[in-house]
Amino acid sequence: MNTRAAELRDRLVATGEVQLLRPPAPIAFAKNDEADALLNDLKDHPHAFLFGCLVDRGVPAEKAWMVPSLIRNRLGSFEINDLAAVGEDRWRRLTRDPEPAHRYPEKMAVVLSRATERIVSHFEGDASRIWKGRPTSATLVRRLLEFHGAGPKIATMAGNILVRDFKVVLSDTRFIDISADVHVRRVMARLGFVEQGSGPNVVVYAARDLNPDYPGIFDGQVWRIGHDLCRPKTPMCSNCELADLCSHACRARGDDSGPPTPWMP
Repeated sequence: MNTRAAELRDRLVATGEVQLLRPPAPIAFAKNDEADALLNDLKDHPHAFLFGCLVDRGVPAEKAWMVPSLIRNRLGSFEINDLAAVGEDRWRRLTRDPEPAHRYPEKMAVVLSRATERIVSHFEGDASRIWKGRPTSATLVRRLLEFHGAGPKIATMAGNILVRDFKVVLSDTRFIDISADVHVRRVMARLGFVEQGSGPNVVVYAARDLNPDYPGIFDGQVWRIGHDLCRPKTPMCSNCELADLCSHACRARGDDSGPPTPWMP
């Protein structure tokens, strides 16, 4: 790794450490007051956050995070016992009518129905038992992966939010990876940490190489840059805090003296 790449890595890690030290504050998941209040309620409705994570695919993030609130409004309750009494057919109606709550309403109905069953059968109806008691990071990620429809991207995203934003304490963070969605992959490539077109596994292992004790420490910052600034066709490099070290930004402004690509000798 060249000097510029090491400096970029150190800046990302330092920003991640600052985020870890910040006191907990409400998270604007859906940018909707009612929906966000439910998602932030880890004390009484921890399954709302879990549900939001499980349906965060195939649609803009803000739309996915609206789903728990829509389900509550349509059912008239969000208590876990009331949700557990809902059969799969009614789950389909809840996600589909009067208008689809998600791009894939019937598929998400199955995901949420089975998630509710698992919370009741494996965690005594309390989703917070998934992360309480200082579990290892591997245990946390495994528990999340055991939910129907949860892949590594969703499990690590949930783990990062729990540790970074909700201040959930784990016994280690070695297996909380970066969540390699399309935004993260694009930014990691443009920063020069992986080659253009690299798949999720390459990005995950690059992050592990950069910061082995907590590979996902800069997940939030990289995702935000990709979502808000580093757009596929019109990146707003002038507004990005990493532009002075970013390979893509340097090429865009014709700065041949900019940072070389880290994977090159």
